Amino acid sequence: MAFRVLTRPQHGSQLGYHGLHPLPPPKVVELLKSNNFTKVKLFDADPLVLEALSGSNIRVTIGIPNTMLKSLNSSKKAAESWVHDNVTRYVSNSGSRVRIEYVAVGDEPFLQTYGEQFYPFVIGAAINVQNALLKAKLESMVKVVVPCSFDAFLSESGLPSKGHFRADINKTMIHLLTFLTKHSSPFFVTISPFLSLHQNKNISLNFALFKDTAKSRNNSHRAYKNSFDLSYDTLVTALSSVGFSRIGIVVAQIGWPTDGAANATSANAETFTRGLMEHLRSKLGTPLRPKDPPIDTYILSLLDEDQRSIAAGSFERHWGLFTFDGQAKYQFDFGQGSENLVNAQNVEYLPPKWCVKQQQGLI
Repeated sequence: MAFRVLTRPQHGSQLGYHGLHPLPPPKVVELLKSNNFTKVKLFDADPLVLEALSGSNIRVTIGIPNTMLKSLNSSKKAAESWVHDNVTRYVSNSGSRVRIEYVAVGDEPFLQTYGEQFYPFVIGAAINVQNALLKAKLESMVKVVVPCSFDAFLSESGLPSKGHFRADINKTMIHLLTFLTKHSSPFFVTISPFLSLHQNKNISLNFALFKDTAKSRNNSHRAYKNSFDLSYDTLVTALSSVGFSRIGIVVAQIGWPTDGAANATSANAETFTRGLMEHLRSKLGTPLRPKDPPIDTYILSLLDEDQRSIAAGSFERHWGLFTFDGQAKYQFDFGQGSENLVNAQNVEYLPPKWCVKQQQGLI
């Protein structure tokens, strides 16, 4: 969910389509609009989804899959063709255009489990897409970004003041940040209190959930009351260490699953999301960036995805605010005039079927 906290609060959602029976795109757009979502982040540029978003006034981030990075890096023509097919044709359709504001080059291509397979292609692909937008006269309307994973930065001591980028990507990050700064694009990054808790026994559940009862952590005379601020300032220190202390930050992915792991429950997801929204609306920022919160924050995800890879854990299929068919899993206040999420309406389901056992088998 995106929350623009520097102006009138806005929100959107991250949308994936790894489901066996996904909601039809028009139903998804209805769900977004009925819940006053103002932004949506897509993992790709599905034409059916983009057509459904036409005229909705919802701001859209479209994604380029990691598998396309090599070809876009090696061919300017391929980048121009991609921009024409997935950006120009939608934003230039007067009256019913799609409000594309970001093109995300890759989907967390620096994730440690991917190894180095995408490193050589990311920056070149981003440059070629940027030049294609320039050629199409869309560079002022659509910004190029590269979503970075939660493990792109770290602090061995757990202290924000010791934050740095991973050694294997440090040089690439400098090239990326130079590119982003040149084109006034923000730094897209995943912050994951859930994964920090899941992988680190030194993080408490209360600290991850924004609970007032959590024990504060002190670092350089700064008190940290929650895992979000701790991770965010670790990133701020990492950015400062390579000379980019003031670049704008978009939290491109954050959420809490409702099943599939210890502490992955609807109750914890509700507590976390409420705490996050309250924290963002306060505009307090973090100890290293006081009164300077993220430009936007996108919650993972709008819907559960029952075909999403579970390599990292079964919880990967349960990030949704809504079930796969658009039914709210819990309630919280977006600060948009209503505390209740609105379910998808008039969802069509497949007819019920059953098997009849016979002596020789099933029919």
